[in-house]
Amino acid sequence: MTDLNDLAHRYAALWNEPDAETRRAAVAGLFAADAAHYTPTREFHGHAELEERVAGAYEQWVAPGTYVFRAGAGAEGHHHAVRLTWEMVRRDTGEVDSVGFDFLVLDEHGLIRSDHQFVGR
Repeated sequence: MTDLNDLAHRYAALWNEPDAETRRAAVAGLFAADAAHYTPTREFHGHAELEERVAGAYEQWVAPGTYVFRAGAGAEGHHHAVRLTWEMVRRDTGEVDSVGFDFLVLDEHGLIRSDHQFVGR
């Protein structure tokens, strides 16, 4: 299995990436071509929909300059499953406004096949 803390940092960095081409490459480097991303209310399938999902989150939370996403400590996993935590932090104060975790299932190459997102606060 891949270095899970590195995976968590690359995953969080994806959501902060301002450049669309760099985001596209990051999606391809993290997710299998047939990957699915699930939130409590929506789902996204394949690289094109994942790129739209990440771009939408970027525009809503990061682009205005209010927030940045960062990986939490201690990603853990076994048998191609990974649990990682993340935080949405105010840029100006460093205050954590939201904490969540994602449950990932990786394929045999270490790419994300499914991503189930849970937002705590």
